[in-house]
Amino acid sequence: MHDQDYDIPASETEVEIEVKGSRFIACLAHTANVDSASEFLAVIKKRWPKASHYCSASLFSAPNNSQSMAYSDDGEPSGTAGRPMLMALQNSGVGEVTAIVVRYFGGVKLGTGGLQRAYTDATVAALAELEKEQRVFKQRFQLNFAYTDQGDVEPLLLEANAETESSEYEESVRLKVLLRPVNVGALQKKLQAATRGRVQLKELD
Repeated sequence: MHDQDYDIPASETEVEIEVKGSRFIACLAHTANVDSASEFLAVIKKRWPKASHYCSASLFSAPNNSQSMAYSDDGEPSGTAGRPMLMALQNSGVGEVTAIVVRYFGGVKLGTGGLQRAYTDATVAALAELEKEQRVFKQRFQLNFAYTDQGDVEPLLLEANAETESSEYEESVRLKVLLRPVNVGALQKKLQAATRGRVQLKELD
C-alpha cells in the first residue's frame, strides 16, 4: 500500500527534441492501468505514423510502486529506451503516467549511450512541461449506523472531509467513505463519544 499523495498528469503533453537529425517526440498522458496505456499508444501511432520506434514506459500507480509498471524498447537496443524513460518517470515523482517517445531516425546512429541520453532527455523535457494535479491518498472505511444516530454521525463526517463512495439506506445506514489518514484517529474518537461506541469506522482493503 503506497499511502502518500503524489502528482498525476492533469492533461496530455508533447515535446520534441532533435538529436543528430533524429526526431524524438515525447508524449505523456494520465494512465491508471494497462488498457489506458495501450489506448494511448494506439492514438500516438495514428498521430505520428511511420516512425522508426514507439518506445514507452508506464507507472500505473504511485511512482515508487515497483509492482505496477511497464516499459518497452520497441526494437531499440535493449536497455536504451524504455528503462531510461521509466527511471525519468520515477525520479519525477509523477504517478499514473505513460510516456511514449516516438523516434524518426535521422540517418546517424547514436550508440547506446547516445540513445539512453536522447530518450531520457525527451522524457524529462516533456515532464518539465507537464501540467500536474495531486492524487490525494485516502483509506476506505465502512460505517453502519441506525437512523437515530444519523444526526450525530453526518456532521462529524463532514468535519473530517470524508468523501462518500457509496451509501445504502435500508434498515440502517451503510456508508463507504474515503478518509485521509491524518483524520482517521480523531474521527474514530468523536464517533465513539457522540454515539456511546455504537458507531465505528471499519477499514476496508
